[in-house]
Amino acid sequence: HAARPPATAPITVVSDSAPPNPMRLSELPRSHIGTRIDGRLQQDAAGNLIVDGDVRRLFDYFLSAVGAEPLTHSVQRLRQHIDAQLPEPAQAQAQNLLNQYLDYKRELLGLDSAARPQNLPALRQRLAAVQALRARIFSHTAHQAFFASEEAYDRFTLERLTIQLEPGLDANAKGAALDRLHAALPAELQDALVPQMQTQLRQQTAALQARGGDAVQLRQLRQQLVGNAATERLEALDRQRQVWQQRLADFEQEKSRIEHSQGLGEADKQAAIERLAEQRFDSSERLRLLVRQES
Repeated sequence: HAARPPATAPITVVSDSAPPNPMRLSELPRSHIGTRIDGRLQQDAAGNLIVDGDVRRLFDYFLSAVGAEPLTHSVQRLRQHIDAQLPEPAQAQAQNLLNQYLDYKRELLGLDSAARPQNLPALRQRLAAVQALRARIFSHTAHQAFFASEEAYDRFTLERLTIQLEPGLDANAKGAALDRLHAALPAELQDALVPQMQTQLRQQTAALQARGGDAVQLRQLRQQLVGNAATERLEALDRQRQVWQQRLADFEQEKSRIEHSQGLGEADKQAAIERLAEQRFDSSERLRLLVRQES
């Protein structure tokens, strides 16, 4: 959602970290030129701030300029935007929530400055620490609105890794466990995971094929990455592709025979090939055939 632009009157900021020439906060940094403001600020009928994922996206949009400009400038520009968008009491509530978000970001940097987790227990410990930090700083409402989807994704990723590394489970058991884990996710998160899982599967499939992996190993890889149900769907697609490729090969063979026929002129050959295509393929398949021939 695009929010209304900030107030047109520029704000001059002079602080310890400001450059010698004061900056105009109404002017977005170069990194944001041409972008739309992500997120929005809303109030309910009583004038209170509606705390939802849009608020965090708005905070992140303005704070993402850090690196291109000093943090104080990004924060001041965001505060200006809040004041321009909201009356009281929602305005003060949004400013207070921004204070909490900045505190959270600073403390999170302290957690991330430690050595990165290298094993499952360490990963679990870090996830618990981050969740505890959020619960301490934010209200339950803000915690859920800002981080519920992210935490569900983190838990899924951790549990998926646990299943994949479990030595006591074979590929079928791991696939079934992944199916149960995936089914427990909210629908929107299931959809959001699809592109990432497809990319990971393509990369690992290519690596397996480069090593000379066979069909059994491919099935096991799929089961352990995307589960049994997705593996069955992928295998059905494989079979459909194989049938299609065989039909194409048969058509090309017959087409070649017509093209090399000595008793037909060019017009007759073309007509015979068109009849052959009509006999072998339906209208949508002939369109695929045409696209294939032109590419």
